[in-house]
Amino acid sequence: MPTQIEAFEVDEFATAVAGLETEYIRTGAGVGPCRMTNAGTTVAKLSTGSMGFSAISRTDVPDGLVVFSLITAAPPGAVWCGVDVTVGQLNAYGPGTSFVGVNPVGLGATFLTVDFETIERAANDLGVTPSIPSSVKPLASRPAVERFRRAMQAASLRPESADEVQPTAELVDAAVVTLTNSDSRTDAEHRRLDSRKIVLACLEYVDATDCHQPSMLELRRAAHASESRVRQAFIEVLGASPTQYFQYRLLSRLRDDLLEADPTRETVTRIASSLGVTQLGRIAGRYRRLYDELPSDTLRR
Repeated sequence: MPTQIEAFEVDEFATAVAGLETEYIRTGAGVGPCRMTNAGTTVAKLSTGSMGFSAISRTDVPDGLVVFSLITAAPPGAVWCGVDVTVGQLNAYGPGTSFVGVNPVGLGATFLTVDFETIERAANDLGVTPSIPSSVKPLASRPAVERFRRAMQAASLRPESADEVQPTAELVDAAVVTLTNSDSRTDAEHRRLDSRKIVLACLEYVDATDCHQPSMLELRRAAHASESRVRQAFIEVLGASPTQYFQYRLLSRLRDDLLEADPTRETVTRIASSLGVTQLGRIAGRYRRLYDELPSDTLRR
C-alpha cells in the first residue's frame, strides 16, 4: 500500500522522496502542508506530491542511485535550477550528484528512484547501453522521452500501481531507453550547469565550516568566482541573492533548534547565539514574518 506524508514543517518533509534526503529552507508562508505519496517495489520507488509552502531545497543523490523527475504542476514563473519550469518537464540525475532548486507553493512533481544495478540489468535485458548522467540532465523531447513521459504521468495519477512489480519494471524500462541517446547541450544549458556548480561549491563550503552567515569573500574563494558571478549564480539557481538565501537558511536552522529544545532549560537567546546571531531583535522580526510566530512562541511549543 502507498504511504502518504503531510508535512507542515520542512524537517518533516526532508525524507519524503523515497531513497533521497533533502534539505529544505522555508522561504515563505504557505496555504497548507506539503504532501507526498510513496509507493514502489524492490525494483524502484515512486514518489509524487506537491508543495504547500515555498522553500529552497538541496538534494544529494546517493552513489548507486539514478533519479528521474516529472513536473506535474507549475505555478506561473516557477524556476528550478535556473530553468523555467513547465508541466511535463523531465529531468534525470546521476549517482553522487547534487541539485538545488526553488519550490514555490503549488509546485508538483513525481520522482522515480532506481538503483544503478537495476538500470544495468534492465539495459542488458533490452540490449541497450544507457548513458548515465553525471549531473542534472533535462531530457529533450523525442519519441523515447515522450513514451517515458506518458508512463510517468500515468504513474502520477495511480501511484498505487508502483507497488506491483510488472508496472514498475515497465516504468524502469521506459526510463532506461531515454538514457540511450545523449542530447546536445546548448550554451545556455552550459551556463546553467556552471551556475549550479558555483552554488553547490558555496553550500559545500558552508556545510564543511558550519558557517551560518558566510561573507561574500568566503563565498568567492569557495566558488573561485567573482562577487557578481556568485550573486548571479544564486539568483539564477535559487531565485535569491546569497544574503537572502543564508538568512532563510539561518531562520530554518533556528526553528529546527527551537522545536527540539527543552523550554525549561534553554532560551531563545542562547540558541540563537549558538548559530552566531548577534542582533536577536532583527532576526526575531524576520522569523515572525516567515513563520507567523515569534521564536519564543516556537520554543514554548
